[in-house]
Amino acid sequence: MTAQDAPAAGTPRNDHGWYMAGLWGYFLAGGIQGVLFPWIIAFVLHESSDRVGIAQMFSMLPMLILGLFGGAMADRVELRAHLMRLQFIAMVPPLLLATLIWNGILFYEMMILYALALSTLGGYIMPARDSMLSRVAMTSLGGNIQRAVALAMSGQFLGQVGGYLLGSPAEYVGAVPLLVLQSLLLGFAAFTTSRLATSPPIVHATARPGARRNPIRDVREGLEAVWRDQRIRPVLLLMFFSGILFMGVFMVLFPLLIRDVYHGSSREIGFVFMSFFGGIGISSFVLSRMRPIRRQGRAIMLAMCTGSGVMVLIHFEPPIQGVFLLAHFWGLAAGISMSQSRAIVQESATPALRARMLAGFNLGTMGGGPIGAVLIGYLIAWIGPLDAVLVPCGLMVFLWAAIYWLTPLWRVEAPPR
Repeated sequence: MTAQDAPAAGTPRNDHGWYMAGLWGYFLAGGIQGVLFPWIIAFVLHESSDRVGIAQMFSMLPMLILGLFGGAMADRVELRAHLMRLQFIAMVPPLLLATLIWNGILFYEMMILYALALSTLGGYIMPARDSMLSRVAMTSLGGNIQRAVALAMSGQFLGQVGGYLLGSPAEYVGAVPLLVLQSLLLGFAAFTTSRLATSPPIVHATARPGARRNPIRDVREGLEAVWRDQRIRPVLLLMFFSGILFMGVFMVLFPLLIRDVYHGSSREIGFVFMSFFGGIGISSFVLSRMRPIRRQGRAIMLAMCTGSGVMVLIHFEPPIQGVFLLAHFWGLAAGISMSQSRAIVQESATPALRARMLAGFNLGTMGGGPIGAVLIGYLIAWIGPLDAVLVPCGLMVFLWAAIYWLTPLWRVEAPPR
């Protein structure tokens, strides 16, 4: 810590407050993006379900692949300055897109390039932010990792809810003002990051002084560490296959369901996303106020089972308010499984490999998303959105049984503090 980072004598640092403010700013911008992007693709450009699925795949794929290299870089650099620079750069794509739309330029391939740019930056931003969380927890929350993760999850998803609320009137105000607001929020996230203490890299015990950095070796080290860990590996398997089954439902089926069955627009897309992420945020916040869960694996599996059961009811075409309610209950269950799975990784990760292990875990848990987005897009084109929702829910029964019988996840517990 430098002299400028040191607080006045007797004054504790408020790193957690600044961290959470930056997290809120970043995910408010992400929520606006989450409404604007599918709205422009599905409603403004009127693309088919398979092209909506392909667009959503490109919005996730670079973040997942480059996240491995982003994690390797985050383990080697001073985190505060690194994260601050990336968030300032992320201000550029929304401003550029706003300028093009203002001048009457908008087509499908341009939106793909825009999604690729933001997803690429996200691949470097997310591992750095996740890695910084454990350091903030040690200085501001007494080392309570489960509470730190639950609070961060709550802020992340409630922030996205706020972003969806800001983005939902897109059909009335247009994309340009919202893109400018998105850019300003990313600038705010960069400013709050500048208020954190410096976070120099932690040298791995096996690292040789002066050795040249090999990004491929760094990435392999992180992936191997994730796969070898007996607590992380079963969680990774469950989250990867459930991502194939359900992430596409969220990213592709909901916007098309709103368009083709309920004949809504950006407002309804915003509300269904707010309902889902609001559920995640609420359950994560409740977990942050409770004693740490001991039987983490059991909580993850029961929450997964509950969420998929709730989604079956969408097949029966409830009124639109029922869709919002079902999405909310799904989010409540997802908040438990997501917060506990991330807590397991944060608790088990080696400090010098933490960003790489988190990035490897993110690849595993989110890696099914692009696959699922494309598959659900074609499935919807074949049998329609109401019938398509039954397929992943049915397959979840087999996945749950396989994880229960073939892995030790049901018996995974939190380490003693």
